[in-house]
Amino acid sequence: MLRPPPDGVPVYDPGPMARALIAVGAALALLVLALGLAVYLTRDEDNIQVDNLLAEDFTREVALAEAGDRDVGLSELAPFEWDRVLIAGRDVSRDAISRRLGYEWTGTLGFQTGELLILLDEQGQVVRFFDYRGEGRFDGIDSPFAELPRERAVFRVWDLVITPKG
Repeated sequence: MLRPPPDGVPVYDPGPMARALIAVGAALALLVLALGLAVYLTRDEDNIQVDNLLAEDFTREVALAEAGDRDVGLSELAPFEWDRVLIAGRDVSRDAISRRLGYEWTGTLGFQTGELLILLDEQGQVVRFFDYRGEGRFDGIDSPFAELPRERAVFRVWDLVITPKG
C-alpha cells in the first residue's frame, strides 16, 4: 500500500500481513537450523550398518544350493578384502559379540532373523557384516561363535542344514 509521506514522495508500507509472513519465515528458518544442529550433534559415526545386499545374496545362494548340488563360497559373494568370517549364533547378545571382538560391537540391524556373519580384516576389525535370512540353520561349527578363514568359508547345504565344507 502506498501512502503519501509528509514530503510528498510515496513510500511503500508492507502492512501487518507482510510483517507476519516475514516473522513466520524467520521462525521456520531458525527451526530448520535447530533441527540440522540437533542431527549433527547427536549423530553416531561409529555405527556399522548391515550389508543388506550381501545378506540377500547369501540367503539366495543357500536356497539355490539346497535345490542343486553345489556349495556356497563366501569369498565369491564378497569379493572385496577380508581375512576371516566370525559366525555368531542367533541368540548371541551385543555384549557377547563385543567381548569376542575385543572392542564394542556397533553393528546396527533393523531385525535379525538368523546368524550374523561378520567379515573381519587381518587386524580383527569389522569390514562388513550381514545376517542369514533363510529357514536353514548352521551346524558343524562351534557355538555361540565360529571363526573360519577366508579360504575355508565355503558352505555345503543339505536338508536346510548349512555346514562348513571340509
